[in-house]
Amino acid sequence: MTEDIADKRVTVVIADGHEIVREGITSKITEMCDVDVVGQAENGYEALKVCRNTNPDILIMDLSLVRPSGLDTFKKIRHMTPEVKVLILSSEALSAQAFSTLSNGAVGFMPKQAKSSHFVAAVNAIVLGYSCFPTDYISDFSELRNKIKRSGNIYGLSAREIEVLVACCDGAKSSEVAELLSISVRTVETHRNAIYRKTDCRDLSKLAKIANEL
Repeated sequence: MTEDIADKRVTVVIADGHEIVREGITSKITEMCDVDVVGQAENGYEALKVCRNTNPDILIMDLSLVRPSGLDTFKKIRHMTPEVKVLILSSEALSAQAFSTLSNGAVGFMPKQAKSSHFVAAVNAIVLGYSCFPTDYISDFSELRNKIKRSGNIYGLSAREIEVLVACCDGAKSSEVAELLSISVRTVETHRNAIYRKTDCRDLSKLAKIANEL
């Protein structure tokens, strides 16, 4: 359980790349929660600046922020203002993302597709000192913990698979990765297929974000 902050007027910053999303969340939580929205940000740098200037109690932040990335922004804000309660939003809403952000200090994780009433419930829970994340992630969290014990990362990637992942995200072709790691092209392809299966992702930009998390 997080520290209860309900004994004072709670301040909130909302960081999302879309103004309509920021305004929608602002309207709903100021109407239904006992909070004041003291700032908004459309990218990572603005989020850092606003949080530095306002020192909010709660930050509602989209993980897909850019300049810098949402993950980098989250880590920088946690380092800069460790007392801020961070509620992460994600359009992908993957249990691995939730586990990673919660393990790094977030107090909540919400799919961006959630109903407005769910956002209200999440903010009210955080104000009262509770964490908030979808209950169907609980069983996934248990499996993710087991993966960390076995491999050291939430995706269950082996050391060699991580090497292949990093090399591929750096733009190397399979033949170049094979030469770099002194393995066959066929072995590289086997590792790549294992990476796709374990991460449930084939998008290079998303895989690059995963590589940065490891």
